[in-house]
Amino acid sequence: MKYIFLTLVSLLGIFMSGQTNDQLLDPKEFAEKFNDPNIVILDVRTPKEFVTGHIENAIDVDYRNEDFKEQIKKLDPDKTYLVYCRTGIRSASAIDSLKSLGFKNLYDLKGGITAWNQLSMPTTGGQPDKISSEEYNKIISSDAIVLIDFYAPWCGPCLKMEPMFKRLSEQYKDRLTIVKINADENKVLAKPYIERGFPLLIAYKDKSIQWERAGLLDEAELINLINELIH
Repeated sequence: MKYIFLTLVSLLGIFMSGQTNDQLLDPKEFAEKFNDPNIVILDVRTPKEFVTGHIENAIDVDYRNEDFKEQIKKLDPDKTYLVYCRTGIRSASAIDSLKSLGFKNLYDLKGGITAWNQLSMPTTGGQPDKISSEEYNKIISSDAIVLIDFYAPWCGPCLKMEPMFKRLSEQYKDRLTIVKINADENKVLAKPYIERGFPLLIAYKDKSIQWERAGLLDEAELINLINELIH
């Protein structure tokens, strides 16, 4: 019995020694790691996402690129890696890939750069909004009935609703102005709405908000809302 117990303890020790130190950190905990001279910050989003704004000193290694595994093989496995993406899905998969190659010290940013931005944590390399606050205020302060659609190109429900918006733009072209705003290209404008998710529709009439709807809407429901708005 003693021999079996000692064997189990030995096996447990071997197992524990092979475990990786991967942890899910909130943005503030993630930032606290930056003082470690041994860290490498990995942004695993696409290059197009990276240039819209990234954490300072991050290097971009696109998880969706077909040569991702070849790229991470070139990294030093003795370093500590802080990994993030947009919301945390790709970074979790990237960490699994790193672990499979023997990397030990791995930390994942909980909620990705979306959570980071919600706390107004510092980024670099971002582009100014394509629609300024002044331009946006002119749009919603016009005499027209306006439907604002905050969307994102990576958002499944947004893509699903795209053909519907094209039909409605034609159907209501003389009675309603539909303005689509890409949240990735207008981060300042979109920031107050990130937590609610996309798509986010905001209807204006007489220069004031009439209703707001977040998430996927079917065409019949949206048509009813529009008809109530314009009558």
